Amino acid sequence: MKKALALAIALFSLMLAQPASAQDATIMLAHGIPDTNVDVVVDGAVVLENVAFSDMTDLSAFAGMTLVALTVNLTGTDTVAIDIGDFAVPASGNYTVIAHLDADGGPTVSVFANDTSEIAAGEGRLVVRHTAAAPNVDILANGAVAFADVPNGAEGQADLAAGTVTAEVVPAGASEPVVIGPADLPVTEGSSLIVYAVGSLEAGNLGVLTQSIDGLGAAPSAVNTGNSPVSDSGANSAVIVFGAIALLGLAGAGVRRTALVQG
Repeated sequence: MKKALALAIALFSLMLAQPASAQDATIMLAHGIPDTNVDVVVDGAVVLENVAFSDMTDLSAFAGMTLVALTVNLTGTDTVAIDIGDFAVPASGNYTVIAHLDADGGPTVSVFANDTSEIAAGEGRLVVRHTAAAPNVDILANGAVAFADVPNGAEGQADLAAGTVTAEVVPAGASEPVVIGPADLPVTEGSSLIVYAVGSLEAGNLGVLTQSIDGLGAAPSAVNTGNSPVSDSGANSAVIVFGAIALLGLAGAGVRRTALVQG
């Protein structure tokens, strides 16, 4: 991966459509499509080769640039899995670009802005991103519907009192069967835990990737600390993802604010 990234830097410098601005951005590229290695291609040239599921690459050096005719191809072929087109890398802020499956199982790319604002003492931030080929679901918190009809491509976040909450997942509009959970979800003081649901329910390879941004307490200093792939095909493999969304609807459980937006 280091060799591929070095190649990417060299080629990007020749092919990007505009000069870089001041480096005031953190841009992470995540690969969230299981069992599929890919090449990242810019203007017909391979700049990242044989990228594997769960790999996360730092693209911050390209902040403010435009990647021309960007595609994600199946490794070693000219087969385009995702045609992104000309992609403008943000010049400032903290973002994650993730290749994943849409609700119907087709490959796609989503761009998410990461909230690095200060977290109050005694609290942590939990961000959940539904990027798996799975239907809409309802989230139960302590047996009650906390968040209904959660779709692919949506994210939710909340600042919560450090601790744990128990959650379950059921099909949207139904009270049973419980398809994921129950599970206790941790909230860590001063950190933002970003959890991605990835894979396919039909293929039986649902799992999660995680990305952490630490140091968001009294003296914020955002640090991306990698990912933790979980590839167990059992139903509980994605419980962190969907169960975490349940926290967004909890009343009286230390929630400071909630949000649900399309990625």
